[in-house]
Amino acid sequence: MDLIEARYLIETPFEPEKIATIIAGEQSSGTFVRVAGETDELRERCSARVLSIRELAPADHPSLQSAYLTARGINGPYRRAEVRVGFPVDNIGRNLATLAATVSGNLYDLGEVTGLKLMDIKLPKAYRDLYDYPVAGTKGTRTRMKVHDRPFFGTIIKPNVGMRTHDIADLVEQLCEAGVDFIKDDEVCANPASAPITDR
Repeated sequence: MDLIEARYLIETPFEPEKIATIIAGEQSSGTFVRVAGETDELRERCSARVLSIRELAPADHPSLQSAYLTARGINGPYRRAEVRVGFPVDNIGRNLATLAATVSGNLYDLGEVTGLKLMDIKLPKAYRDLYDYPVAGTKGTRTRMKVHDRPFFGTIIKPNVGMRTHDIADLVEQLCEAGVDFIKDDEVCANPASAPITDR
């Protein structure tokens, strides 16, 4: 089974193994109680796996407060650990938003932790192969753009939202006249009413 590996730093007054198991369950096929349809076969096929736990030096004080822990009168010491969890590629499919939601999503709502940070992810070749590879590469892109002896110069449309299509067109014209190599929309400007993507 191909797995996407996520590495986290956690801080908790509980056993790190417990938190790692919660992370794996919460972000894959498990819930806090077993539900109808959650068969052994489904769990085997879709459950995330705890790959490793490396305990770090504990802390006397929590990095963040937890209402969950406070309400239960649970205090430190606060154990810290590096946890690696593997998520089945087949759970995610060819969808970067689902990848982001899987490795980070609602983990930051876990009351059992006083610190949780996604450090990095490793994508297996099986997941990378779901996406098209660059067609031209760096050399081909430079050839197509006729830019060989300097860095590329790019910019992002600002303000990032609110401009009308004709305002964006005027700005793009000015930027092109200034010699910019490429222009992109801001990440929050997907398809606003003021400048629909089909008009842009």
